[in-house]
Amino acid sequence: MPVITEIEDLRRIYKRRVPKMFYDYAESGSWSEQTFRENTSDFDKIYFRQRVAVDMDNRSTRTTMLGQDVSMPVALAPVGLTGMQCADGEIKAAKAAEDFGVPFTLSTMSICSIEDVAENTNAPFWFQVYTLKDDDFMRRLFDRARAANCPGHRGDGRSAGTGTAPQGSEERAVRPAQADGEIGG
Repeated sequence: MPVITEIEDLRRIYKRRVPKMFYDYAESGSWSEQTFRENTSDFDKIYFRQRVAVDMDNRSTRTTMLGQDVSMPVALAPVGLTGMQCADGEIKAAKAAEDFGVPFTLSTMSICSIEDVAENTNAPFWFQVYTLKDDDFMRRLFDRARAANCPGHRGDGRSAGTGTAPQGSEERAVRPAQADGEIGG
């Protein structure tokens, strides 16, 4: 088993294990990918200050998020098509979040259904919704989230996204093909 000491170790393992299109999907953002790059560079600016010989008794990371007790103020963000990266990926991620006592957020673009995730977990999970123009479909989607006991169906949590496929990963797939003369343009 490889030694993992930082996120880059995980990224290298992931890149070796999955098809290129899945890696590119997970390692990209929408349109110009500016937000994707800024999220990375912003985290690079955060440093943890090491302190030693400090009394750690009675310290806790426990808190609440949107009225839900959590072990630490972290939630698993929605990642579309997780089930393509790993069979039952959304279910596995929801179970891992449950084991660690943090919220899991199911993406509208998930492979596993709301019902499948609910059936395989005990903790309520959040549901990210891309609003679509089909009112009947949206009503049925909210009904399904409500039936699965997703806290977000009450309107406690909201997520805004593009509502379209990320263009960055598509462009990454097209540019090398154009360079090789496979696609006109």
